[in-house]
Amino acid sequence: MKQTVFSLAILLLALCGCSSDDGLSSVKKSVVGSWQLVERIDGFYPSTQSMPVETNSIMEFRSDGTVVTIVDGEQISEMPYWLKPTNLGDDSYYLCYDPDIDYSQSTGGTTLRVEGDKLTIHSYGCFASTIYVYRRLKVRS
Repeated sequence: MKQTVFSLAILLLALCGCSSDDGLSSVKKSVVGSWQLVERIDGFYPSTQSMPVETNSIMEFRSDGTVVTIVDGEQISEMPYWLKPTNLGDDSYYLCYDPDIDYSQSTGGTTLRVEGDKLTIHSYGCFASTIYVYRRLKVRS
């Protein structure tokens, strides 16, 4: 149930001014793959709290521009995504889902950052935020 709420939160909190941008090929390549949730940090300004990860949650970013969420072996969502640079100065990108929504005036959003085999997704709005930390799943040959 918590992971369903997580997926809905990611979808609803994707509050960003988004458009497709073909100049992001290197970051798009670094995002593609399967990622397993290893940590969740909930925050309500000014405090944060690390929450236990009680389910096996995997996000699979595909090269065709779709992201699939799998919880305990069951696919719970599949939706399009794209990335847009932020002006935060920290190598993060807006994670966007809905081309029909203009979030350019919003006070929240969802950002994504890849550092090697670590993926961080930060969903935030007003005074609350949640940070999801994922590790890349190795491809078995």
